[in-house]
Formats: sequence, C-alpha cells, structure tokens
Amino acid sequence: SELEPMSWLISLGVLSVLILVHEAGHFIVARRLGVRVLQFAIGFGPILARWQRGGVEYCLCLLPLGGYVKMAGEEERRDGAPLPDEFSSKPAWARALIIAAGPFVNALVSTLALWLVLVIGYPELLPSVGRVVEEMPAAAAGMQTGDRITAIDGEPVATWEDLTRVVHRAADRPLAVAVDRGGAPVQLTVTPKRQEITDPFGRRTTVGLMGISPSGAFMTYRVGPVSALGKTLAKQVEFVQHTGLSLWSLVTGHVSMKDSLTGPIGIAHMISEQARMGISPLLYLASLFSMSLAIFNLFPLPLLDGGHLLFLAIERLRGRPVSVRVQEKATQVSLACLLLLAAVVSVNDLERLKVFDKLQQWWR
Repeated sequence: SELEPMSWLISLGVLSVLILVHEAGHFIVARRLGVRVLQFAIGFGPILARWQRGGVEYCLCLLPLGGYVKMAGEEERRDGAPLPDEFSSKPAWARALIIAAGPFVNALVSTLALWLVLVIGYPELLPSVGRVVEEMPAAAAGMQTGDRITAIDGEPVATWEDLTRVVHRAADRPLAVAVDRGGAPVQLTVTPKRQEITDPFGRRTTVGLMGISPSGAFMTYRVGPVSALGKTLAKQVEFVQHTGLSLWSLVTGHVSMKDSLTGPIGIAHMISEQARMGISPLLYLASLFSMSLAIFNLFPLPLLDGGHLLFLAIERLRGRPVSVRVQEKATQVSLACLLLLAAVVSVNDLERLKVFDKLQQWWR
C-alpha cells in the first residue's frame, strides 16, 4: 500500500528519536557538570553529515540504530593527571549522573508519551461477545454472539479487561451476568469453568473461563490531565514489574528467547504497524520501547550504561578505578555477547515476519 513506505519511515524516525533523547541526556548532563564533549553522533557506520558548533562535532551516520557521546578524558591518560574539564577528573557521583542520564531521559520520555496517550484517548476493547464456544459455561447459560456484558454480580463492566479480571477470579463460582441484547436487558447465571493456563511469563496458573471471545468492538477512552498522572505512574510501575518477570522467566527457561525477545527489525515492524492505526497507538508503543531502552541500558554489561555504573560502584568500594586492561577485556566479551544476541533476535524477527519464506518463493 501507499502508506507502507511512509509507516516504515515513521518507525525509523521513532527509533532515531528514542536514541537521540538517550544520547542528549548524557550530553546535557556532561556539559552541565563541566565535561568537555568532543563528539555527538546519531547512528553508526559511515558519516553522512557532520558540522561543528560550540567546540562539539555533530555527526549523522548511515545506520540510525544507535549513537554515542564522546567526552574528553573517557580513556585513562598516560601522560599525567586528567585536565579539569575531562570526564575522568570528575568525582564518581558526577560520572554516575552523566552515565545514568541517558536511561533516565528515556524513562522520562516514556512517561510523557504514555501520559499523552491517556489524555488524547486510547482504544479499549468493549465487553461485547464475538464468539461463544460450544460446551462451555457461557453457551450453556444461553449467551449469544452480539451480547454486551454490562455488569457482573451488580458491578459495572466497562471493558473486556474488566470482564476478564472478574471471570478469571471466579472459577466454579456462579456469577449473575447482566447482558444488553439488542437493547433489551437479559439476566444470565454463568459459572466459569476452572482451567489451568500458561501466562505470558511461562507460569502455570488456574483461572475461570466462560468460553467467549471479544467481537473486536472498541471505544476511545480519555483521562483528564491530572488523573492521567497517577494512572501513568501506576502503568509504568506495572510495565517495569512485567519486564522483570519476563527476564526472570527467560533466564529460568520458562519462556523461550524466540518467543520473548525482538530486535531492531521486529521493533521497526511493530512501530510501522501502529503508525497505520493513528497517533495514540504509535505513542503507546513508543512509550513501551523508550522504557525498554532505559531498562536494557541499565544491564551490567561493560558496553552499556549499566556496565559503566558497575565499574563506578567497584571503584567506590575499592577506592581506585578498575584497570583499563580489565575494562577492555570485559568490553570485548560483552561486545561478542551483544553481537551474538543481536544476530539471534534478528534471525528470529526475520522468521517471525516470514522473510525467509518470501525469499524462497521469490528465488523459485
């Protein structure tokens, strides 16, 4: 379609902006703390454009999937003490602030984007029945396609999420279900069937199921600017908790890497899909990825901000910096690990998008 190239350009634009604000965090805090910045680059690979301003070289590179801020004195001087405006001359707390600024700004942008989603309006699935599964409690109680569930046990039900939350907690317990059927009120009694399922984190859990699926009808909900603040923070805490559970499930083998991880290719595809649906879904996905970028960069790997913070913590405990040789070896190992991870998730993304199948068909 005509929109497809534009949606992919939008996805690359969103990824570039998330990287830009991350590096801008390092840049701004470094300058505020008196560190001389030599270079500010967006992207990797061949430099497409460069210009000088305020003693800083700004670069735009070919591959817009990364970036870096090069500061004076990041590497250990071999010809004497560092100069006052060099990174290594600053106390550990100042260096930690500079390093942590990138993830912090990503978390801030994520929170702002999610707040905008709540204020602009976001789609919520309505508790409208699309399909009734045979030999399940809803069918036995007389529920029909097109029914809209309005209340359960006297409590109003506004969204499909509300409905799911109540039903999952009510295994083998009769529920009084109020239904709107073509404008006429209908009262049903449904006893959700107890069933064991696997949640997205690979955990086995027992829930109640009625045997219905949503029709796909949705309504746009909006939250006031002040009310949206509390809801935004609550959702951010929930996302961080879910991310932690997902990582733990991955480490313990409850979920596979293929099902749980995606890379730049998969992220760009998801953003391009959301771009077709409008500004609100696009902002929501950008919020998720910005927070994910903040969390990922805090991993204690030497190439990432978390690795630099780990070296600073060790420096504080030992009273002297970790040797350059140890840092270089650790960086080489982490680079190899990250390149391997990038290769694996990229292949997974290509398989998930059926790119290899399309190439085989084209070749034939």
